[in-house]
Amino acid sequence: MASPARYLSICLVTGLPLACGDDTRATDEASEQGISTSDTAETADSGDGDHGDGDGDGDPGDGDGDCADPCGDECCGEQESCDLNSGTCKLDCGDDEPCGGDPAMCCEEGQLCYGGGCIVPGDPCQVGVCATDTDTGCGPTEICDPDLGLCVPNLADNGCTYQPEPGVFDPIPRFTWGSRQARMCDVDADCQKEEICDNGSCAVTWPHIAPAQDDLPTFYQAVSTPAVGDLDGDCIPEIVFNTYQNSSYTANGVLRAIHGDTGEKLWTFSDPDHESDSGATPAIGDLDGDGSPEIINPGEGAWLYALDAQGNLLWKSDSYSGSGKSGSPSLANMDLQGHAEIVYGRAVFDSNGALLWEGSDHNGNSGSVGKLSCVADVDGDLRPEVVAGGTAYTFTGTVGVDFDGSVLWKNGADGYCGIADFQLDGVPEVVVVRTATIDVLDGPSGTLLASIPIAGGGAGGPPNIADFDGDGFPDIGTAGGNNYVVVQFDGVDQLTQLWQADTKDGSSQRTGSSVFDFDGDGRSEVVYGDEWYLRIYPGTEPDCDLMIPGPNCDGDMTDAEILFIDINSSRTRAEYPVIADVDGDFKAEIIVTTNNESNQGAIGDAGVEVFEDRLDNWVGTSPIWNQHTYHVTNVDAKGGIPIVEENNWQVPVEKPENSYRRNAQGAVENCAPDLVLEDLVQVGACVNDMMTMRVRVCNQGCLGVGPGVKVTFSEQDAGVLGTVSTAAAIVAGACQTVQLTVPTPNDSAPYFINASVDDNGMGVGALNECIEDNNDAGPVEFCVSIG
Repeated sequence: MASPARYLSICLVTGLPLACGDDTRATDEASEQGISTSDTAETADSGDGDHGDGDGDGDPGDGDGDCADPCGDECCGEQESCDLNSGTCKLDCGDDEPCGGDPAMCCEEGQLCYGGGCIVPGDPCQVGVCATDTDTGCGPTEICDPDLGLCVPNLADNGCTYQPEPGVFDPIPRFTWGSRQARMCDVDADCQKEEICDNGSCAVTWPHIAPAQDDLPTFYQAVSTPAVGDLDGDCIPEIVFNTYQNSSYTANGVLRAIHGDTGEKLWTFSDPDHESDSGATPAIGDLDGDGSPEIINPGEGAWLYALDAQGNLLWKSDSYSGSGKSGSPSLANMDLQGHAEIVYGRAVFDSNGALLWEGSDHNGNSGSVGKLSCVADVDGDLRPEVVAGGTAYTFTGTVGVDFDGSVLWKNGADGYCGIADFQLDGVPEVVVVRTATIDVLDGPSGTLLASIPIAGGGAGGPPNIADFDGDGFPDIGTAGGNNYVVVQFDGVDQLTQLWQADTKDGSSQRTGSSVFDFDGDGRSEVVYGDEWYLRIYPGTEPDCDLMIPGPNCDGDMTDAEILFIDINSSRTRAEYPVIADVDGDFKAEIIVTTNNESNQGAIGDAGVEVFEDRLDNWVGTSPIWNQHTYHVTNVDAKGGIPIVEENNWQVPVEKPENSYRRNAQGAVENCAPDLVLEDLVQVGACVNDMMTMRVRVCNQGCLGVGPGVKVTFSEQDAGVLGTVSTAAAIVAGACQTVQLTVPTPNDSAPYFINASVDDNGMGVGALNECIEDNNDAGPVEFCVSIG
């Protein structure tokens, strides 16, 4: 802490700043301004003829009224000075402003003021962390401050949560990409949700992007599951998906990547020598550990191809055996070292596309639709196995040296898989949907534990595993030909149906679905698209969510009981909507592909649609969904493939994910932001009738916010002066500075300035915070005259 002797106390004397403890300087300055020093002295005293300490004897500092630093009617104490603006004594920290407010303090040498207290900053760090890149280089209790470029204490409060009203859903399109379906109308109700009837035609009220004329504009049909990940490292994920023209839904595909916040093109891969299986799902992951993800996509033949993050071809793989279209690669490190590998059906490829090994039993597909293998350590040997339909393969050795595989177990025909621990004993079970049945197998041995037919029939689609009813145990959901069904496993030998809902999928009968707990109430909602509609189902029927079940708790989920329904057509393959933070705002969105070229599903648009919640009620989630068999632990937010994948059913320890084809909230459920403003100050002088205001936006909640948070500055008499938006994401515990230059509101300086965060200029906010009444700062006096 610096010595008080270095501080200069300032008093206002007839409008002139004078040094209270420096008579010579005061006299000189007064003389230069043409003011009599004797007049100045008389003005400064108490009017009793005493020019000392006020006790009448004219001797400064000899009695009880000793005042070395007078300021108006106050006598400034040690380490105080007279504040020019207010004319009162304030803590004087020399060149630095006092830190904190109650009480204020002066930071010592090597300290700085942060978050209302004095801290010793840490090491330099990576600035610009966001939803897709959380590695700052700071310690576990620190965050990187973008203004300082240094590690500082993380002020995030894990107790900052927001619980939206359960079951209140208002999804709206954020944007759509592709080709619009012309629909005639008489009223708005004839149109898709959020469309309006405009002169007899349904019209969008949201941004719609059509492929440009030089961007293969006829390739807009999409029937594959989209993959989501940040390809260009700009903190905003991209959506990667296959497209086709006319009805060529298994060949001649064109792979596209668009920005997740706007739908604008990142790149289009249209090499005629490397066209894709247009119904397949690409996979995203950093295979070689260089920090940039690759994209692996099934080709139209019996091969895969890889692109770099910029959409450039890296390689075409060796050929694999077997048939089956509309599949997806699974990415995993099969030998627990070096680069990640690629699993497609029963085949394993290295990171350069060389075929390492291929099994001879089963293809990991259901009929002709989809090679979709699950990769996990099902036998507890710490190495991952490949579950391809009704066969599990185990592996030994090292890639490039002696890598080899063999059958671990075999039980029945091909099908679609999912893996979770239904008995909560640490040992996983394998769910296989095949030939109109749902089977549960023991993970280590493949023994059949339980089986149930799919209500209404149909081959059955890739299963979802999640806690649908909030009882703490995972359930199973899948789509058949004319029903979506949810079943429960008793952990021993019985599967029972929880509910079913009428759907329409007489074509593939193998569509997938995804699940997510949008409102954070502990029960996962189902997102499913059939040939005609996109629906969001509650985890249980509303009448079942009662102490005493109501009359409609009958196991039949009707459209009157669901949360959302909208036109969304598809010929259907094995695709499903995905849930991810696709725009970098830390909140969940729904991404769904659509097509309208078949007789089965031709009522909707074609392309990609992204939905968000109008009310900001959907909880936070990960910014990635990298493959069809996504299960949270198989990839990190930046696309990294773990060397050793943690078992999804065992982490986090306090509440394991224990799910499949479901995204996660994160470490703290129902996390929310809490935005506050600090250090509202004037920047520079007020000149040419202009003034500049600056304030720090700090997020002391436990959920980040994306770029574009609005901060409004106002003057207490003149009203709103202007609104500025944050330029980048603010992760939990971090801050970001914004500033605004505006004309001075009038000629009546000084001005009393206020600032408000999450305020669009009309007092309306866009974010649900855990605390809503701490978003303001001020008033602070600006443009104070000093002469």
